[in-house]
Amino acid sequence: MDVRRRISFWLLAGILALAVVEGYWPFAWDPPHRVTNDARRTADGALTFGDRNVARTAATPAWLATVRRSERVDVDLVARPALPQRYDAPSIMMLASDEWHTDFALGQDGSDLLLWLRRTGTNTDGDPPFVIANAFARGRWTEVRLTVRDGVFLVSVDGVTRLRERLRPGSLHTWRDAPMVLGDEVHGGRGWQGEIRRAVVRTDAGSVDYLRPGALEIPRRYYYLPDHVSPFPPATRLERLVLVLHLVSFVPVGFLLVGVRRRPGSARNAVLAAGATALGIAVVLAAGKLFFQARHLAAADIVAQVSGALVGASVAVRIVLGRTRPAVAETVRGREESLRQ
Repeated sequence: MDVRRRISFWLLAGILALAVVEGYWPFAWDPPHRVTNDARRTADGALTFGDRNVARTAATPAWLATVRRSERVDVDLVARPALPQRYDAPSIMMLASDEWHTDFALGQDGSDLLLWLRRTGTNTDGDPPFVIANAFARGRWTEVRLTVRDGVFLVSVDGVTRLRERLRPGSLHTWRDAPMVLGDEVHGGRGWQGEIRRAVVRTDAGSVDYLRPGALEIPRRYYYLPDHVSPFPPATRLERLVLVLHLVSFVPVGFLLVGVRRRPGSARNAVLAAGATALGIAVVLAAGKLFFQARHLAAADIVAQVSGALVGASVAVRIVLGRTRPAVAETVRGREESLRQ
């Protein structure tokens, strides 16, 4: 291996090692597997939750259509959380189709209550959340009531109004079909630890008690497979900026993939070969994220990385072939002169 190829190889190895660190850090191994459900019903009818919880409706609640039409809903939750939680901001109760599409969610961050409400002006996840400080205390039952009525969003904790926010008209029209979930995210995720003894949703169509037997599916065991595939295209401005960084980071990868080849060949073949190799690298890096906690595979990342590699390879063939072609031409002329003599 000549000096150029050796240098290209080690630089390429270093860049890919950095890509692995960036993609998988902090290397929290969390592969899909079957687990025992920690969500269980107590003798007095409450629900207790541990590290791995599944307690959700089988389909979209029937009352959601009424909420979209009337823009009126009342959620009544009585919970006693564990302090501290194992994870940051686990979900206590939510109506969501996946990690990136949430209609409403109540979560816990230490003693603080977090509230996500999808409405006109927010992203599909209802960000940013409202924060109500010191809503929870160790060993204490806390009643949280969320109400949307006449364009006003109210939140009370133990009977005291802690939040009042006016919503734009049509805010609840943005809510999409999704299951109701207690004690976790809709697909895997970070289990909330504690007890719930009331979870009621009231609408103009009536009320639903989600602690009533049969209201939720609570299997003994289930297949743990959290959300790992990000939506396409990216939903937020930050994700789009990260996409640009991924494109730029693979420009040197494409450049060096041309550099490690013994004979670049034609410009087209060299660029296509570098692009195909970069595609394989990007797919492997993305697939590995399925096995690590809070890592997400994104098709947009693969597209950006391959595009960056093609740009880098195009630059490389201009440089490499631009240098080799004069040398080849000189060799051919030398051979022709030798034959004439």
